[in-house]
Amino acid sequence: MYPKLLTIGGTTALIVASALIPAQADTTSILTSTLEGVEGMEANIVRFDVDEDWETERHIHPGHVFVYVTEGSIEIDVEGQEARKVAAGEAFQEPPDRPMVARTLSSDGASFIVFQVGPKGEPIMVSQPE
Repeated sequence: MYPKLLTIGGTTALIVASALIPAQADTTSILTSTLEGVEGMEANIVRFDVDEDWETERHIHPGHVFVYVTEGSIEIDVEGQEARKVAAGEAFQEPPDRPMVARTLSSDGASFIVFQVGPKGEPIMVSQPE
């Protein structure tokens, strides 16, 4: 499961992200691409399929994150904002470097697509213990 993360910003992403993504999550790297005309930045698109008891550790994303939920529902709790439920067919955006936690709300798990634009070679998730 986690070796697929190797294509998301290199080995550092694999080590950091695998510690943040609980065992009840399957990830599929869809695309990693440099951005022409935008020095030092890259785009990552990743599909997450998570179980009903999935929850991340507190973390940040070093780049802008856009998420589209395709099945089920999740809760996004970004520091400084009210926690919000996002259901299938809905999308949301997370600003960079804001501590947050995500969890499944639906009893049968959830699936969502994450699109992140961030610094090339950096992990898409970085642990932020309290």
